[in-house]
Amino acid sequence: MQPHNRKWLIRHSLIVSFASVVAIINGLYWLDLVVAHYFKQPQLDSVYYYSREITNIGYSIHYFIAALLGLIFAKYIYPNTQYFKNRMSEASNKKIFDWSVFLIKALVVVGVLLHIIKIIIGRQRPHLDVNFYNLNFIPFNFHHHWHSFPSGHAQVVFTVAAVLLSIWPRQKFVFLAMAAFFAFTRVVIHQHFFSDMIGGACLGYLGTLWLLNLWPSNLNLIKR
Repeated sequence: MQPHNRKWLIRHSLIVSFASVVAIINGLYWLDLVVAHYFKQPQLDSVYYYSREITNIGYSIHYFIAALLGLIFAKYIYPNTQYFKNRMSEASNKKIFDWSVFLIKALVVVGVLLHIIKIIIGRQRPHLDVNFYNLNFIPFNFHHHWHSFPSGHAQVVFTVAAVLLSIWPRQKFVFLAMAAFFAFTRVVIHQHFFSDMIGGACLGYLGTLWLLNLWPSNLNLIKR
């Protein structure tokens, strides 16, 4: 991963965006309905149940709290605790502080952009139609039932994944796979269509990488 490299980021963004647009178009034409109806089958009730239990890992509040704890540790606990000073360097503590600040920044900025898009597009959530009709839109709608595209949970988990893989690039596929798994639970429980998940994932991932590139900071990216 080279989010610090503008040329690489432009090329990477074009590839990811093209793949996402193709997936979204496929979703609108047939895959949204196929996936929604598939997970409606009675024999998959257990899959629905477990997905319902774990899907809320996509709530942004969890990661805001984690980032705030990181800030509290770096700003107040580490400087006043000899135990941590003996086991961590000042540089490591600074990284905790800087990345915690960036995570909050990314969640806020990309999250605001996502909600603006949701309101403008006004797509109906799948669970509101027994046949999962996927082309119901009322643009500039402020009701959450019409905020299906893009998926907020997908955006959050891919924002977090983009932050993590920027810190530990060698584990990028692990972070992306985990984000995809948790994002897909939104599709399983019919809170979002497949194309909603793709849109949210693309926005969370690329939005975070671009924020990392465009908003100068003291973050030390691991270069490869």
